[in-house]
Amino acid sequence: MYDQLRILEKMILDIKKQYQLVSAELSSLKQQPTTDPKELTALKTKLDSSHTERDGAKKQFHDLDKRYQSLAEAHHMIGEEQDKLNNQIELLEQQNRDLKQHNNELKQQYSEIQQQNSELKKKNELAAERTQVVLQRLTRIDQTEG
Repeated sequence: MYDQLRILEKMILDIKKQYQLVSAELSSLKQQPTTDPKELTALKTKLDSSHTERDGAKKQFHDLDKRYQSLAEAHHMIGEEQDKLNNQIELLEQQNRDLKQHNNELKQQYSEIQQQNSELKKKNELAAERTQVVLQRLTRIDQTEG
């Protein structure tokens, strides 16, 4: 057991030495940090790449925003144009209804005129027959007197 304690004590001393060495190295690095030029260059390159990517994304966002604004304006204009066209359609439909009504009235007048024309033709035929009868009588009277 005593041997085991010595072994443990030795292990603890070794761990303490390692801890002191690492602590000393850490303090040294904190006071005089070492920079790896390759690592620094790689990080700068990565930073520049990130900036370029960010700038590209900003430009793409700006372009998309412009496109969106343009489409929104076009949509608004189309909506206004659609409203105008709907109003024109309503006006034309009303005019069409009015014209149909006027056309029906004209058809009615035409029908009435045809009826009147038919009646006048009958009256003219009757008048022509009577005139013919009267002319025949007058001709007979003239012949008997003459």
